[in-house]
Amino acid sequence: MEKFLSPETIYTGLKNKEISRNIAIDQLVSLIEGSNTPKIRSESISILNKLNIRDPKIFKIIENSLLSDESPIVRCSAVNLIGFHFLKEGLEILTWAVRHEKSPLVIKAIFDLNLELNDTRLKSLNKELTDYLVKIALAVGIVHNEAKFILDLEAIFAHTEENYELELGSYKYFTKFKDPKLEEFWLTIKNKHIVSLSFNYFNWRYIKKNPGIFDSISNLQDPVVYLNLLRKFHLTHIEEFLIPKSISLLRKLKKLNLSKNNIRFLPKSLFLLSKLKHLDLSYNMLSEIPKLITNLKILETLRIHNNQISEIPKVVNEYLDKLSYYKI
Repeated sequence: MEKFLSPETIYTGLKNKEISRNIAIDQLVSLIEGSNTPKIRSESISILNKLNIRDPKIFKIIENSLLSDESPIVRCSAVNLIGFHFLKEGLEILTWAVRHEKSPLVIKAIFDLNLELNDTRLKSLNKELTDYLVKIALAVGIVHNEAKFILDLEAIFAHTEENYELELGSYKYFTKFKDPKLEEFWLTIKNKHIVSLSFNYFNWRYIKKNPGIFDSISNLQDPVVYLNLLRKFHLTHIEEFLIPKSISLLRKLKKLNLSKNNIRFLPKSLFLLSKLKHLDLSYNMLSEIPKLITNLKILETLRIHNNQISEIPKVVNEYLDKLSYYKI
């Protein structure tokens, strides 16, 4: 069947009125239940979501996907369909998922439904989500309000490694590696608030996968140099690092280094970090410096060189001239 049918061809056939809605639904269900390819199962569920399906029989099929499909991306699609079209029937299963789910990607999908959690009907789900963030906060040593950012980072690792499970033990190592640029640790926590963050996807992922290497490289004058050498011999990379919008939750953040992450876009939430003094976005794929950067009123240093910036707005130029140091 997969040789002749794909979620895209089914959806195109429906839009072009080549097949009926009922036939399209039946074909999508057949792919969900019969395909061995997670991407096909996931996309089939996503198209059912587009079709605003509310059939109780479909709910049972999607519920089963959330409960038992081995692929996190399929379970994410199931979360979205249930959240948008079967919330009343699916509250219990969503609550169960938060309690038992091991992939941060799926938990993030539930958070991203942006449900009105003050609704009394969502009391149980709200409690499970709160408890989940509390667990992260306690493990990392931060306040509850900043835990969502850690979850979003974990989801990024899960997005590039399908069987990845929530892993918080490595964060103790991130608080011990020094970033010579910031003169702080990769993760500096004071009074349970993240005040300095130096995040590089490859470096963090490598330590996560090789925790035993810590003792070997922690005594080096600059472990990052060693890790940069390793990067040249590994094919592992991230095509584009999307800065989590939840970075704005780090209200006490003063220093941020996101260099060498293939960043192409800066979210508006980045410019809500009112305490930020030092920002390094060098060696990325940025094509502009957003005017919103002027919202960072106490920023002192900005490194944004080795990007693809060709023009700088006048208002940004004036802002840069007031900084203690900048490099473009």
